[in-house]
This record gives sequence, structure tokens and C-alpha cells, in this order.
Amino acid sequence: MKGSMASTPAKRRSLKPPLRIECARGSGRPSHFLGYGANVSETGVFIQSLALREPGTRLRLVMHLASLGGEPIATDAEVRWVRRYGGKRAPSPGMGLRFLGLRPADKTFLQTLCNAPAVRTSAEIMPLVRTDRRTPG
Repeated sequence: MKGSMASTPAKRRSLKPPLRIECARGSGRPSHFLGYGANVSETGVFIQSLALREPGTRLRLVMHLASLGGEPIATDAEVRWVRRYGGKRAPSPGMGLRFLGLRPADKTFLQTLCNAPAVRTSAEIMPLVRTDRRTPG
């Protein structure tokens, strides 16, 4: 197609354990728990939550990245889509949010996080093998 370019989606990073995300209330009131970020990119985040907001809703997010080596990131975001509860075997309910006005330093941090190779622990690579044996009797 002449004159248009397909945009490549931003690289995403699955978060294990999921990332605690709060919604800032403003006016000096404390933030409240919104859900857990299951994956993140430089452009947005998927939040596992039953407290879904309608698409188009704008929120002030506080993402606690201390376990990932950084300070919490606070940014405005807009709900782009929601996935409602679909039963035990369905994917987790939640919502996809797009960041609005992410600070350049936070964007760089998220780009670095998403481009870094995944770290695997020996527990993820090798199954747990039971070494003790039961004796009859």
C-alpha cells in the first residue's frame, strides 16, 4: 500500500511474578490496588484484574518495579481493551492499557527490560526430581 507503513508491535516482556500495579487517586489520597501486570512493553501493559474499566477510561498508574531494580513508574494510561472472565480454562480477565506521556527515562528502562534476554533459573530448566525412596513395609 502506497503511503502507509505497517507498524511493528513493541516487544513485550512477560512478568513472573506479575507486577503490582496501583491506580493513583490524586489530591494526596493513597493509591489503591488495581491488579497485576502480566506483561509490559514501552507502549503499554496488560493488567490481570476483575476491576475492569471501560475502554477509553484514563487512569494514573503506579507500577512497582523495585523487584526489577527501579523506582516505581507513575504514568497516565488509557484502557484500550478488556477481557472479561470466561471460566477457569479461559485466559485471565483483565485490560490492555496504553501509556500516555511516559517519561523518556521510564520508556528507556522499559525498552531495555523488554529487549533483555529472558533469565532462566535451573528450576525452570530442569524438572524437580524426587530423590528419596520409600521403602516397603
